[in-house]
Amino acid sequence: MRLQRPKRRVQKANDAKDLMALCSNKYQRVFRGKEELKVECLRPDEINETHKLELMDLLESNMKESYDLSPKGWSRSDKEDEMFDPCSRHLILFHNNHVAAFSHFRFDMDYGVDVIYCYEIHIQSNWQRKGLGRFLMEILEQFLCLFSLTKIVLTVFKSNSAAIDFYTKIGFR
Repeated sequence: MRLQRPKRRVQKANDAKDLMALCSNKYQRVFRGKEELKVECLRPDEINETHKLELMDLLESNMKESYDLSPKGWSRSDKEDEMFDPCSRHLILFHNNHVAAFSHFRFDMDYGVDVIYCYEIHIQSNWQRKGLGRFLMEILEQFLCLFSLTKIVLTVFKSNSAAIDFYTKIGFR
């Protein structure tokens, strides 16, 4: 009986269609200087092949080296399967119709707790250190509140000190 409410919250989040329409207007787009970035939250079947390729290329450019050093190694096809699993969501910041940054996440149960599991946050090098990572996390926090989920969980390679510093700075431990 205890797990029924958390599972229902996860199911409600997974059933939601247009997540960005549920968020405050301040999360619909973001400006950095004179540049505007459009915010979309998409399921894998809503992402066109060009943008899927951009997502994978960004992920690979940022993470291949770290995966190569891990016991499992890098497999683009395994990562594609994970990224574009039907349960996945992608919070994407577009600049001139190209991926500038994204978060890959899922609404899920983790050891009996209802969570947003953030698999990835990746930002193009020319957009880094402009607050976009924090902005993406703020939107995930909005989703957390909208569906009354318990927490956001994520994993980071121990060797990724920049990511560890970022998540620590915004309150993760």
